[in-house]
Parts: sequence; structure tokens; C-alpha cells
Amino acid sequence: MTTLSRIERVLRHDGIVAVLDLTAEQAQAGDCSWVGEDRWKPIVLEAVRLRQIAGEPSVRVLVGEHAVLVSGDDRHVVGVVFIKGHPVVKSVVRMVRQLLRAGAPAAKPAPAPAAAAPAPTQAVPAPVVTPAPAPAAPAPAAPTPAPVAAPSASVSVSSSS
Repeated sequence: MTTLSRIERVLRHDGIVAVLDLTAEQAQAGDCSWVGEDRWKPIVLEAVRLRQIAGEPSVRVLVGEHAVLVSGDDRHVVGVVFIKGHPVVKSVVRMVRQLLRAGAPAAKPAPAPAAAAPAPTQAVPAPVVTPAPAPAAPAPAAPTPAPVAAPSASVSVSSSS
């Protein structure tokens, strides 16, 4: 799945206004992957700069009724603009993590170990298992006394003004 299709999928969620995906290579070329309302682009790019200045892995910027979440590292940054208080807020951090994970280079699989000659097999006798003795039956319980009804009490609180 391409970067553009991944961020478009995030934008389709109700409450998401815009999405930025920026790699180090794109930043050097002065380019980025962007979907959503263009008026938010300069604000999100400034939030990316703020994240760098703060030296934090993520920052959240509040702008009126919206919030901008920017998260990532030196190689890959994702920014999302969403409506504050919208139910999508619960999912935004998860969506950002997924975008960051999808853009990370895949780990190279470990080389398969060389096939070694099979070790000679010897017949191993099965272990002997003896069953544990059954537990003794519990002693009969003593009769319990009938519960005694407690007198009822009521509490009333009044305030004198």
C-alpha cells in the first residue's frame, strides 16, 4: 500500500481534517505527502519544527476547536489534524503509530541456518508415571446458626438555612 493511500485511509475517518506523512528524504527535497484541508499545512509543518526544537518524540498543538498531533523520529514524521472532543480522538494515536510503522523499512529476515546432518536417534523408554493418591473426603461441616435480623436504622440529613 502506498503512503498516499495509507494517509487517505486515515483522512476518511470522521473528525480527521488533514494528514501529513514526511520522511527525511522528502524533507531534504522540500516535499511531503499531504491530504486534507490545505489551510492546515503550514500549521502542521510548524508543529513538525516545534517537535524538533522540543526534542520530543511527539507534540500536540491546540488551535481553536482542533488539535494537531505530530509524532515520529529523525527519519519519519506523521502529523494529524483532528477535531478536539470528537470520538476519533481515542483512535488518533493508534492511527499515527500504524502510519509510522508502515513507513519503516522492513527488517531483513534472518538467514536460515545451514542444514546439519540429522543426529542419530536412539529409542528412549517412556517415563513411568504413577497416579497420585486421591485426596480424602472433607469432614462434614458444622451446622451454621440462623442469621439474626439487625434493627433497621435510618439517617436523615437536614440543613438549617
